Amino acid sequence: MSLSPRDRSNRRAFVAASAALMLVAGGAQVASSAPDGPDVEPAPHTPVLPDPTQVHRLSGDDRYETAAEIARNYPADATRTVVIASGTDFPDALSAQLPASVTGATLGEDQAAGAPVPILLTQPERLPNATRAALEDLRPSRIVVVGGTAAVSGAVQAELGGYAASVQRLSGIDRYETSAAVAGSYPSGLPVLYVTTGRTYADALSVGALAGKEGVPVLLTDPTRLRSVTASTIEALAPQSVVVVGGDGAVSETVVESIAAIVPDTTRVGGTNRYETAAAVAGSYEADTVAFLASGRAFPDGLTGGAFAGHHGGPLLLTRPDLLPSATATSLEVLSPQGVVAFGGPGAVNPAVVDMLEIALPTWFDELVVQMLSFNDYHGHIAEENGTLTAEQDPDQHLVGGAVNLSTTLDMLRTRSYDEQSLTVAAGDLIGGSTFLSGLFQDEPSVETLEVAGLDISSVGNHEFDEGVTELLRMQHGGNHPELGQFGDEPYDGADFQWLAANVIDRTSGEPILPATDVRRVAGVDVGFIGMTLEETPSLVSPGGVATVEFRDEVETANAQAAALQARGVESIVVLLHEGGAQAGTYNGCEGISGPIVQIAENLDPAIDAVVTGHTHQPYICSIDDPAGEPRTVTSANQYGRVVTETALTVSRSTGDVIRDRVRSENHLVLQSVADDPEMVDVVAKWTARAEVLAGRVVGTVAEDITGDAGGDRGIETPMANLIADVILAATDGADEGGAQISFMNVGGVRASLLVDQVTNGEEPGQVTYEEAYNVMPFGNLLVSVDMTGAQVKAALEQQFVPTRGRQYLALGVSEGFSYTWDDTQPQGSKVSGMTLNGTPLDLDATYRVSTLNFLQQGGDNFTAFTEGTNLTGGPEDLAALVAYLDANPGLTAPGDRVTGL
Repeated sequence: MSLSPRDRSNRRAFVAASAALMLVAGGAQVASSAPDGPDVEPAPHTPVLPDPTQVHRLSGDDRYETAAEIARNYPADATRTVVIASGTDFPDALSAQLPASVTGATLGEDQAAGAPVPILLTQPERLPNATRAALEDLRPSRIVVVGGTAAVSGAVQAELGGYAASVQRLSGIDRYETSAAVAGSYPSGLPVLYVTTGRTYADALSVGALAGKEGVPVLLTDPTRLRSVTASTIEALAPQSVVVVGGDGAVSETVVESIAAIVPDTTRVGGTNRYETAAAVAGSYEADTVAFLASGRAFPDGLTGGAFAGHHGGPLLLTRPDLLPSATATSLEVLSPQGVVAFGGPGAVNPAVVDMLEIALPTWFDELVVQMLSFNDYHGHIAEENGTLTAEQDPDQHLVGGAVNLSTTLDMLRTRSYDEQSLTVAAGDLIGGSTFLSGLFQDEPSVETLEVAGLDISSVGNHEFDEGVTELLRMQHGGNHPELGQFGDEPYDGADFQWLAANVIDRTSGEPILPATDVRRVAGVDVGFIGMTLEETPSLVSPGGVATVEFRDEVETANAQAAALQARGVESIVVLLHEGGAQAGTYNGCEGISGPIVQIAENLDPAIDAVVTGHTHQPYICSIDDPAGEPRTVTSANQYGRVVTETALTVSRSTGDVIRDRVRSENHLVLQSVADDPEMVDVVAKWTARAEVLAGRVVGTVAEDITGDAGGDRGIETPMANLIADVILAATDGADEGGAQISFMNVGGVRASLLVDQVTNGEEPGQVTYEEAYNVMPFGNLLVSVDMTGAQVKAALEQQFVPTRGRQYLALGVSEGFSYTWDDTQPQGSKVSGMTLNGTPLDLDATYRVSTLNFLQQGGDNFTAFTEGTNLTGGPEDLAALVAYLDANPGLTAPGDRVTGL
């Protein structure tokens, strides 16, 4: 089945199995509309409460009357089948989630998994009057008795025949066999199976609601051992994933390990008690839904209420009768429910608990929770790699990244929000500086994968300008590459997400080259986004490609755009900024945040409510005070699609403004252990097949490791940078090539090393493939030669230290035959001495032919001295020069040091 990039509701079914790994639930039963609010229809099956600011109670004088009252509140078309279970000792009712094949109840024509039906309780030997009355009112055509004759006697079953044309029983000799019989009525190959204790079974209450929502069963287990009937049921169901609900006291680790031996994708969701477990399960639900509340002590009400909550797609939380547990209160704060339904009378949920909730409900009802998913610095990393964060950022060193996992992770997180309330944004560098697989095709693969992943908006970054303004506009609007032509089966049609460039101004028109802002209408509220790159961008790209534009100050631009948005009535404002900082903590930390983003954030107008950043490839979740002294959330999500930030942007429906102290952000690892998005698999495979024609071609050999690329210290001399300087000289030293005598290469432009044991395409150790060569030089820069005096060469070398630059030290690799001394104890501008060319001192007044990248010659990385060169001669592309050099010089070894002191 092919899924449209925007067909998110259908994609939920795919993520249901793997979502439990992040406490995120999926499944076909997830509602796809926003809750009741301005300009919004209620979500399907969500009960419309008379007054959402008041707790709505469904109760009777006892458990039987409460069950009856709950059953009467089902829609008429959901009561054709009724389940009858024991209300005395009720473990059977815990697993009474029945498939559509048994109940005939579905959530819709395209959702065949089924929906929970009413559960009525009975005494083992007698049908209570309340249950009789409910059956008369409901008039079911089918009754399913769950449990053996000790739970529901044959006499009761016979009496039930007077209320429905069909009465059947699902049972076993005990609760575990009954549960197995119920689960066994489901088809095999389920996306997920929930397993919970059959003994002290409060944990089963909340997961019953979730299972009902997803149309999957709950299977009861002995807490201390996996019984054969339970194991055989799991084997027969063959679920893709198993989620064990409850802590060690509810289900032992021995049982979890036994289940994992059958289904490797087994995980546990639980807390230290029943209230924390219910809260953990509720963490998988959409914000702004209707929440349900039942007693966690004497919990028959939770049995029937759980089915009702499952039918309506809302979470079931547990409470002490007279006190709302902190875990439950926190969960409700996160959910910000648009109403609460309590099950049972005052003995189950005390008026004091109701009063506490009704204090908060008006605030929750006013709140709209906009889910904002964000990432940055994708750089065309569409394939899975052996990617990890640093040990400080992720001590467990999970494997992360890859487009197939990024897409799944985003879909998993989206299940926590109604579709219309979720936006996916980015903070630039989506293209440029890319891997071989994407860069070989001008990053059109990167754009396609981001479309499939559901990206909505991004700021531009500096790498979006690697090939100039014209190429960026082509990537946005479409059209085949003017020189390389068409890569795919169809002409390139542009990106369906919007890049924003508020501070990139066309010098002729005075207008941004792309929209400055984007306003999205979310459930009746406008949310505005301002997108910018860092002002320093011209020093990070080939200046010739951006000569027609001006990059303006980030703070001044954002503040002006925020004022313009407010003038349009937009009060919720987010800045997407390709500039960032660094911190020393884990990927969710903010230890010692530093860098340009701090000063920028401190000066952004207080009207701006949140800042999503990038550029530094660092993950953080920070709070930085705005100019008014109010905390403001500032986030970043690492690099290469390895982390996604989830932000709950809580907005007041009445004012349209963000409620700052209700904004929550969390970084999530893009784990490679999640299931691959099948649509993304096809996209990546398509581009991989096209690239393989070129990728594996051997273009040279190395006899030893040659190291020192942009991933390390860019402020020191490295063998790789010197090697590329030799490459540049070899491609430009001929009289008809530029006549170069000296060549330079910036360490930051060398994107990979050449390693003997690196094997990318099945080649022999030491062989260098075209793909590996590309990874070294992915930018597509041109080589150029200019006349420079010895003094100008010295000035360029002195610019390896610029104290006002983001990276103060940026070293240059130098070609063979040239050397000099660097003395860092000397002041700026006087650190270079002893320059020689082939053993002869460089004459400061003489003219030399110097070759380098057009990036540096045009002043990139603040090496402005190169712009003083004259008599410019163009040369080949950097990658072509590297491939030619590798071919002409087999068995390369690492160049020695050519600089003293750097």
